[in-house]
Formats: sequence, C-alpha cells, structure tokens
Amino acid sequence: MTASITTEPITTEPITTEPNTTEVGAAAPVAAPSDLTASALSAVPRESSPFWFPGWRDTEAALLDAVFSARASYGGPTTGVRGVVATWRTHRQGRTDDLSAFAACDGDGLADLLGNRQRVPGNRTTKAAAVVAAAAALTEAGVRSAADVTDTEALRRAVVDVPGLGERTWLCFLGALGVVTDDAEALVASFLREVTGSTDDLDTAAVDDLLGAIAGELAVDVPTVRHALWRHQRVVTGRRSPAPPPVA
Repeated sequence: MTASITTEPITTEPITTEPNTTEVGAAAPVAAPSDLTASALSAVPRESSPFWFPGWRDTEAALLDAVFSARASYGGPTTGVRGVVATWRTHRQGRTDDLSAFAACDGDGLADLLGNRQRVPGNRTTKAAAVVAAAAALTEAGVRSAADVTDTEALRRAVVDVPGLGERTWLCFLGALGVVTDDAEALVASFLREVTGSTDDLDTAAVDDLLGAIAGELAVDVPTVRHALWRHQRVVTGRRSPAPPPVA
C-alpha cells in the first residue's frame, strides 16, 4: 500500500530588500585625514618622498647614509643612498651593527664593492674611504653598535675630523639612528609650526603629540613620521648640501 502525502499550500509573503548601492569590490570608506596630516602629506608625499621609513637602527647603515647622502640623490630602496646601504647589507648578510666590519675594507675595496666612487665635498677622497676612516675613529672611541652612540663631543670629533666630513655628517648619523638631538628637534618643530600656522614655539611634548596624531592617522609608527619630516626639513632649510645638477 502506498501512503499518500498531503501538503498544505505554501503561501509566500513578498520579500522586500533595500537596493544595494555598494559596488562589488569597493573599499570601505576611509576617513579623510585631518588638516594637520593632509598638510604634512602635501609637503612630504608618501608616494614620492624617499624618506617615509623609520631610519636605520644599525651603525653601519647609518654611517653609510650619513656620508653618501652628501650632495647625492637619496634614491629608492635599491637606488642612490639606499641602494648603497642595500648592497652593503647583502654583503654582510644583514648583520650590520658592528662598525669594526669596515676595518676589513680599504677605501678602494669598499668603493668597488658598493659600485660607488662618489667623492666627499671638497674632493679630498672617496666617500667609501671616508666611511672606513670614520668607522675606525668611532671604533677607537668605543662604538661597536647603535647602543654605544650618544651625542658626545668625543664621538662627534671622531666623525668631523675625517677630511671631507663635518657637522652635517655627524648630525645625519645621529638622526638616521633615531637619536633625537636639539638640532633635529628644532627642524621637526619648525616643520610642524609651518603646517599648523602656529607662531608659538613647540616644546617636546607638543611635538610628540603632533607626531603621534599624524602617525595614528597614517597607521605608521612615530619614528617613521619623525624621520620623514626631519629629512625633508634638512633639505629645504639647507642643513644638507643639495644634490649636484645632472650632467647635460
């Protein structure tokens, strides 16, 4: 015997939906940056400025940067000054926080390895030879790693006494390592005063607050923002020599 199945008629209420106004794959809305962040990005655009990284945390890279950035194109990750650092890091297999490593090179050998024979301002020697000399002097003064670098007269003399180097090289070395000096703080504060239109001096706490606000909006760390603004301001205020004009 076959059982019969009785079903009740199905009544379906119409389903109403709101129209979908979101395009497939469209990104979620992003909050517009504040006037402060927008002004900072207008002066130092992330898409074109090479300075949006936190600097170096190793002495070898910072010293190369400080010496090779004089009157030179800073470049991208693999060109210019950053290309020099990348080449050395590859040679050192990433272990670049021991200045005594440069003692194994002479100036010519380092220049060949880096593929760069630029000369220091004044044309006294190659930048590579100046790096070797500065590294030797800093090592003699007790520097091995970044933890040993402080803004002292003894270490400053180790750098500025090398022919072709000077105060700008020393300040760049400190800044690239993230050592906040009075000079670096003044440069960052002057940038922030310009973009905020402030006529008042900014103390350290105020500078830190503004940098933190920009970093928070851009989802980066404060050292990255500080490094980008400090580098930019060094260039526009003439604290570093401009790059030489291109050869016609």
